[in-house]
Amino acid sequence: MDKTVIIGCGFLGSKIFTNLKNNNKKVIGTNFQNTSNEFKKLDITNFDLVNSFLNKEKPDLVINCAANTDIDYLEKNEKFANMVNGIGVENIAKTCKEISSKLIHISTDSVFDGTQGLYKEEDDVKPINVYGKSKLLGEKLLQENLDDFIIIRTNLFGYHHQGKFLFNWILKNLKENKEFTGFEDIIFNPLEISFLSDLILKFGNMEYSGIVHLGSDEIINKYDFGCEVSDIFGFNKKLIKKDLLSIQV
Repeated sequence: MDKTVIIGCGFLGSKIFTNLKNNNKKVIGTNFQNTSNEFKKLDITNFDLVNSFLNKEKPDLVINCAANTDIDYLEKNEKFANMVNGIGVENIAKTCKEISSKLIHISTDSVFDGTQGLYKEEDDVKPINVYGKSKLLGEKLLQENLDDFIIIRTNLFGYHHQGKFLFNWILKNLKENKEFTGFEDIIFNPLEISFLSDLILKFGNMEYSGIVHLGSDEIINKYDFGCEVSDIFGFNKKLIKKDLLSIQV
């Protein structure tokens, strides 16, 4: 891949961008808020802007990490969720087809309900919230508009100074001595962000199209994950209260 565009240089996207840059690869990054001089501002919900930008850059590979992952906010704003996580992906896919660019799209394990674990690519999807449904919409729209793609369903962990991510949320509550809930019936197998970044770039060099699941070998529920974080950093894991999400839905 001679030239790569990273759309959505947030938590994961900025890690991939830095990875490529440190290896002297030609890479251009975008984000919506334009919080860094390194990245160009791009609103993926605007087709004309996406089309103009990608036609100008003409990358060999596009990696789309752009998404809104604020589950509580999206639950109350379904139209917005579908625009960003659905239509935004469609805009990118249509333009990638036009300029013959390969697209790696970062999706989520939230297209499943999380009760089984170790899902296979061919398993039936069953999102349980607006976020998961909107990400699934993005997957479907992508596949309707592009042939040369890889959809990566994954979950990750790592610390980000600005992020509202599970790892950050757990640490914040533990540091502030606040009680919070860890669900025992929601299981996942997340990858550490640096390792995931390396894996994604390996797929960029592969002659493959389709859906891929990336996760660790071991599954863990959200309660036990919180306890692991607490033990590593020396906090009081009694702050984490066990519960079952199935009781609440």
